[in-house]
Amino acid sequence: MYNPDDKPISVVVHPGLRRILLTSPTQDSLSKIIEYELFNQPCPPLANDILCLLPYWEQQALEGNDVLAALIQYMCQQSLSFINNEKMIQANLLRIQILASTPGITSFPAIEVQENLVQFLQTSDILADLPELEVIAFSESEIKPLSSDLTRFRLTPHSRRYIQNLFHSERREAILSVLAHITKNYPLTSTCRQAYALMLSLDNPEVWGNHPFCVRLIANRFWDNKLKKTVEK
Repeated sequence: MYNPDDKPISVVVHPGLRRILLTSPTQDSLSKIIEYELFNQPCPPLANDILCLLPYWEQQALEGNDVLAALIQYMCQQSLSFINNEKMIQANLLRIQILASTPGITSFPAIEVQENLVQFLQTSDILADLPELEVIAFSESEIKPLSSDLTRFRLTPHSRRYIQNLFHSERREAILSVLAHITKNYPLTSTCRQAYALMLSLDNPEVWGNHPFCVRLIANRFWDNKLKKTVEK
């Protein structure tokens, strides 16, 4: 007879099998991860495994493995301490999740950009001028405190701190999503590489206020608003 107090017997997963299930996620392996409650098991800590897997996941995300996005979403829902306490891991997982959920496949070797990041970041701020970035909006009231500095093309430390606050988590995620789309789908490979380089360089949320790309993005919206007002007169 069924006893409602009986609990299902949990399957203890060997660390080796855990690594196999996580390395190249598919719908089947994701189903097993959820079924086995993999992230709640008394196995050796996950942190080292995840750190080792990040480069593999990055490549799979660039190759269009959208199951990876679902895996990362599920994993983040488990409130794992090593994710919540490590900003670097959080940033990497967010970038990978966004890339994995973005349709398309990259047309360049990622390692080329990763190993020559400084080179690909040169003049990458001009990507802020692309029409694709026009969906990132800043209200007039948000930009108004920067008017004087932007007109003089000179930002004070106070203005840069203010800019940092403009890039809250939702806006950062929206920008990364646009950059991921450019990375995978823009017709010019050189621009795709630059967009990916920007995603890598924006790993640390604390650098957004000083990042040339972010400052140019805000400056563009400021001058767009000025032009619009001139036309309306």
